[in-house]
Amino acid sequence: MKKIGNVRKKFLKRERVMLIIEHLTRSEVQNHWTPAQRKRWMEFLAHYEGNIEMIMNSLRYQTWEPGDFIIFRKREGHKIRTIYESKPVDMVVDTLWFDCLMYVFFEQKHIIPDTCYGSIKGKGQHELRRKIIKLVHGRRNLYAYVGDTGQYYPSMNHEVLMRIFREHIKDKWLLWLCGQCVGRIDGLRGIALGLPSSNPVGHIYHAALDWMMKLEMKVRRYYRFCDDKWMFHRDVNYLHTAARTLRDETKAQLDQRIKPTWRILNCTEERFECLGAMVNSHGARLRTFSRRRMERQIRNRIREHDPMKALKTWSGFQGSLRDLNVSNLINYWREVYPEFFHLIRWARAILRERQRRKRWHERMEKILTEATDNRSDTNKRLYPYGLTHTEKDTTTTSTL
Repeated sequence: MKKIGNVRKKFLKRERVMLIIEHLTRSEVQNHWTPAQRKRWMEFLAHYEGNIEMIMNSLRYQTWEPGDFIIFRKREGHKIRTIYESKPVDMVVDTLWFDCLMYVFFEQKHIIPDTCYGSIKGKGQHELRRKIIKLVHGRRNLYAYVGDTGQYYPSMNHEVLMRIFREHIKDKWLLWLCGQCVGRIDGLRGIALGLPSSNPVGHIYHAALDWMMKLEMKVRRYYRFCDDKWMFHRDVNYLHTAARTLRDETKAQLDQRIKPTWRILNCTEERFECLGAMVNSHGARLRTFSRRRMERQIRNRIREHDPMKALKTWSGFQGSLRDLNVSNLINYWREVYPEFFHLIRWARAILRERQRRKRWHERMEKILTEATDNRSDTNKRLYPYGLTHTEKDTTTTSTL
C-alpha cells in the first residue's frame, strides 16, 4: 500500500496559516459569532503577528499542546448532542490538520467510495436522498436495509484510528499532528464533533468497511451518510446475510455496534426514514419532525420581518423539499403564513431592482467609455472616467 509523504513541506507554511485565519474570520462566519466567540477572536487578532509566529514555531518544533475544549450541548429532536469548540489557536491548527487529511485521503488516496456521502462538496444529504428516491421509485419487490451506528463519533477507538493513519501516511510530522489532535479527548475513545476535522475523520474511520461491503459482499447499492446506512437488493435472504456481516464487521473492525433498531423492509409495502423524509416506492414525503422545524423557522422570519432572511430561508427549504411530494403542504403554508410569502416577494423585488440598477450602470459605463470625450481639458483632468468619488476628490485636491 502506497504511503503519502512530504506533507509537512507542502502544508507547514506561513502563507497557508494566514489563509486559514482569513477563512475562519471572514464576514460570513463573523455574522454567526456569539459575543464570547467574538471576544476570543478579537483578542487573537489583536496580536496577529505574534500568534502566527507562535503557531508556526510550535508546529515546526512539534511542541504544540492543544488546550481545553469549550463544550456545549445541542438538542436535535429527541437527541442531545455534545458539540465541541476550540479556542482560536487550536481552531487554526485543527483546520490545518483538516487540509492535510483532505490532501492525503481524498486527493491522493481516494479512499472514500462514491456511494458515501456527508458534508462533502457535491455529496451532501440532498444529493444522496435524491439518488435513493430515484432508485426506489416505482420498483416492485425491492428490499431495503436501514441501519445506524450507535454513538458513532463518541465511540471511535483512538488505536484503530491511528492504525489507519499509519497505514496511509509516511510523513512523521503529520503522524505526530494526528496523534495530538486525536488524543484531545481522554479515554482513548471519541472524536470531537463540531470541529472542521470531525467530518473527514468520520469518513476515514469507516472507509475500509465500506469497501468490504461493496467488493467482498458485492452489495452494489450500498449507501452511507456519516453513520446512517442503507442497502438495497431484490433478494431478502441475501440482504439479511449482508446485514449480519455489516453488524459483525462493525464490531470486529471498528469496535463499534449497530443499533438494534435496524430493519429490513419491502419498499412497496412500508416507508423508511431517509435524511428527513419518509420514502417508499410510491413516493416520498416530509417527516413530521422536519415539517415542524421548518414551520418554527417560518414563524421566526415573520417575527423578524427581514425579507432577505426570509428569502434565504425559503431557498434552504427548496433544497430540502426537492423530489418530495409536498405540493399540498406548500399550498397549506401559503394559506396559513401569507406574511412569510409576502416577505419572499418583497425580497425578490429588491433583488430585481438591484439587478436593474447594475445593468443600467454597466450600460452607462459602456456608453461613456466608448463615446468620444468632447469635454474641455480642464474637465478631463479634474473628472477622469472610471474613478470613484474618493479618487476624484483626491485628483481634484492634488490638481488645485
